[in-house]
Amino acid sequence: MQLNGQYFDGIASIGHEAQLSLVGHTVTVTWTGGRQSFDAGDLSVEAPLGSLPRKVRWGTSAHFVSDDQAALSQLAAVNGSKKSASWISRLEASFTSVAVAAVCCMALLALAAIYGVPAATSSIAEQLPTSVSRQMAATTLTNLDQIFSPSKLETSRQQQLEKYFAAHGGDDVEVFFRREERFVGANALTLSGTTVVFTDAIVNLLEKDEQLLAVFLHELGHARLRHVEQTLLQSVGWAVLLTFITGDVGGAGELLLTLPLTAGQAAYSRQFEREADAFAVAELQRHGLNPEALAQALEELERSHNGEPEGADDESLTDKSLRVQRSILEFLASHPVTAERIAAIRESQQ
Repeated sequence: MQLNGQYFDGIASIGHEAQLSLVGHTVTVTWTGGRQSFDAGDLSVEAPLGSLPRKVRWGTSAHFVSDDQAALSQLAAVNGSKKSASWISRLEASFTSVAVAAVCCMALLALAAIYGVPAATSSIAEQLPTSVSRQMAATTLTNLDQIFSPSKLETSRQQQLEKYFAAHGGDDVEVFFRREERFVGANALTLSGTTVVFTDAIVNLLEKDEQLLAVFLHELGHARLRHVEQTLLQSVGWAVLLTFITGDVGGAGELLLTLPLTAGQAAYSRQFEREADAFAVAELQRHGLNPEALAQALEELERSHNGEPEGADDESLTDKSLRVQRSILEFLASHPVTAERIAAIRESQQ
């Protein structure tokens, strides 16, 4: 048996025209300026992959490369080399097998993205120390204070609401009041499992304290269930999954912006809103209060959000840092109020 190919010494990347011959159980590789012989038992032939050239090794860094597939297969059979990989080679050579494998791979990746990542990040979020959530909220609030202004509510009013919220289950959550009219208007934001922010606008909009309490309990639901932490971890988890697929951190970032994972994120956001609503309803009922307060608060908020907040046009955001802060606000702000949510709250009372 004789094969033509190239010899590589394992040091330089330049190959040399060479011949490999098998006589008895002795394999000889001959190239210009050199010759090497070894026992066929030391032979190792790379498994086939389509019509790509394959390497022949013999226990050293040097190797021989050839694209003579038939002769290489005969050479591998001399000492049974790579017999275990023959079925893999047949599968790789079959278009049907490759197509089925590709579909299965994509299905597994989709399942990992849709179910695996959220399940894993939910478990991780529940285990995060309170100190981590508190630090995360402090950092976020520091960034948002570039847009927020100090609250103009009377200090006595702020303290009254803080005590009222604490007396109804929120004694371990910090409540901050800020003035912000350009982007979120009347709203409440959950920054983490430890921190909630109310804007002056929502306090002024909702005249009844029970309605403000209902909104607080909704945000407390987000805090208790670690929804902000889950959302952040999901984004990181999807980025890691995309990096695993592409092998390119930069490319994963671009894919994260273009792949329809945002639809999955929106689905989980809607789920989080429903969970927070259910939490608020249960807490209101536990304290002997009517969940109708939450439905009424949501109706008031929806009416207030129908008009675009003054100064919210993108053209006014010439400062890059302001654009970043607005994106944070959009990430944290409650999703638009819908009739479906209000109907679900009222149905829970029947």
